[in-house]
Amino acid sequence: MPRPNSQPPPTSSASAYYSPDPMSPTFSPPGEYTEFQTLRPGTPGSFGRYSVTSSNFEKYDREGAATPQAQGLLASGERSSTYYFNKEGGAAAGATGAASGFHQYQGRRGQGYNPANNAALEGGYKTAKRPNFIRRRPILFCVLVLLVLIAAGVGAGVGISQSNKSSNKNLSAQNASSGSKSGASPTASASAANPSSSSSSDAGSNRGSSTPAAPKITPFPRWSWTDTNTKAYGVSLGSWLVLERWQLEDWMVQEGGPNAWDEFRFTQNLGTRAASVLQDHQNTWVTEADMDSLQNAGVNLIRIPIPFWAFIPTVSGEPYVTTGYVDQLNKMLQWCYNRNMYVMLDLHAMPGSQNGDQSSGHNTTDIEWYTQANQARSDTFLKNVLDWATTSNYSSIINSIGPVNEPRIVDDNWALDQNRFQIAQAYYERSYATCLKYNMPMLFHNGFAPGTVQDKMKLWKPFVTGKDPNMLIYEDHPYPGWFQTPEPGADAIQTSVCEYGAASNSFGVPIVMGEFSAINNLNSTSYSRTYLQMQLATYGWSAGSVFWNFKANKSQTKVLALADNLMELYSFLDMMGDGYMPNPGKGGNVRNFYANLPNPCGGFQTFGWNNPVQ
Repeated sequence: MPRPNSQPPPTSSASAYYSPDPMSPTFSPPGEYTEFQTLRPGTPGSFGRYSVTSSNFEKYDREGAATPQAQGLLASGERSSTYYFNKEGGAAAGATGAASGFHQYQGRRGQGYNPANNAALEGGYKTAKRPNFIRRRPILFCVLVLLVLIAAGVGAGVGISQSNKSSNKNLSAQNASSGSKSGASPTASASAANPSSSSSSDAGSNRGSSTPAAPKITPFPRWSWTDTNTKAYGVSLGSWLVLERWQLEDWMVQEGGPNAWDEFRFTQNLGTRAASVLQDHQNTWVTEADMDSLQNAGVNLIRIPIPFWAFIPTVSGEPYVTTGYVDQLNKMLQWCYNRNMYVMLDLHAMPGSQNGDQSSGHNTTDIEWYTQANQARSDTFLKNVLDWATTSNYSSIINSIGPVNEPRIVDDNWALDQNRFQIAQAYYERSYATCLKYNMPMLFHNGFAPGTVQDKMKLWKPFVTGKDPNMLIYEDHPYPGWFQTPEPGADAIQTSVCEYGAASNSFGVPIVMGEFSAINNLNSTSYSRTYLQMQLATYGWSAGSVFWNFKANKSQTKVLALADNLMELYSFLDMMGDGYMPNPGKGGNVRNFYANLPNPCGGFQTFGWNNPVQ
């Protein structure tokens, strides 16, 4: 909740951002943000309680970041830093940082690193009392240099010739044997047979992709959402390709300034530096060591949030960086394939913002996703992602796609907004038809529909009825231990979780909990483990669940970030390292793991799906 102020809070009627400086003693969100104080489960920084607390900038040391070694998981106290940032660096450095020469080295060597200044402090280079060899023998020196260059050129020419011969020989051998060692995935085959699957010229990042074609691989078996023995034990890669400030607040403030509330303002503030800063972040936020740890825990599904600017052009006023994303996605698909993990693609940040949350890329009250223009852009976004996904060498590992994450179909008072609901439903209908053409199962989120768990499902039942349960999956993001008024105790939390399980049995398509966490305010590690067991077991009655998030950095700033103990409850790797994240272990049977967990909601249930034609 906002901290009390000694003076009236500033206003910002012309701005759609939390514009006041958080360092100010009068810091408070603008009045127009009061409507969001309980909105977005999963993003405590934007809406919901504790969205604004005291602010105190410190150097970002990623104390809470998980960097476990390849041989196993590390306890959180053993994890070392990955990023080092200087308080003079970033967008707020100003003329002082630039004049010092520091800015060209920022972000890698820690506070105050300036090699020119360090050399001066050490006395610089000592001057000899007599001329050096070059000054005494200039002609001889030039002759020697010329001879060396000639010799090097001759050697390089011979080496290149031999290398080209060897490369051509290897390439011929590879081409001769290709096709006999692997087959095309069902999805890729369907895409190749379908003219609509051709690559689109509208793709944003595809223009800048330089990743070479991967070698042929053995495709994964197709994931079946209606197979009662196939359950998701998944984890999201949040804040990798779509920044959410509350999860990495110190870094975003350090690089983008105190008003970098979202990726929109972050890239806007960084200007020409944005591309390099984001590339460095994307290269380091998720590591192969992290992926090894997820594999060791038995994770079988990775959910990847994707922004629209990765696949379609931006328009005037949108400052996002549009290059490099496809390369990152190609890399991640390979990492997942190598670890026997499937992938769920989630269109997380939509043109115009679908909910006003930082997770949409733009933390704003001006929600423009529902306009005709942005609906058309969203259709193109989905098609371009499907073009890329179904023609990828790793297409067989992609088990589903969500065409929009958490569209807000309610008004400011949490009543159903009929216009938004109708537009969202029409978008889902178009998206489902598109996904069928690509043979890609589609997820759809309920849009924060008002009412009980059953009320939400009832609202969407007409959309679901008659559709193939192999190709359509209902998605919810429950956080029954948080974002509730009054604050829930253990009994209330249990009641909510059990309601999700009971309601799942009467729905026409599988249900996956696409986000959940251990977040609660009972301040008990033992309860958090019990809470996780109960959720995993109950959500496993239907299609399973995906934890949000693989990690969440603790913060010294704590404007949008939560207290350290609460941030840990959003961090899969931290809880694994501390020993209270239930897991099936590497290669474990997820269905049997869920069935054997203690669960106060009842014994393990197996649901089937009979979805009649309307």
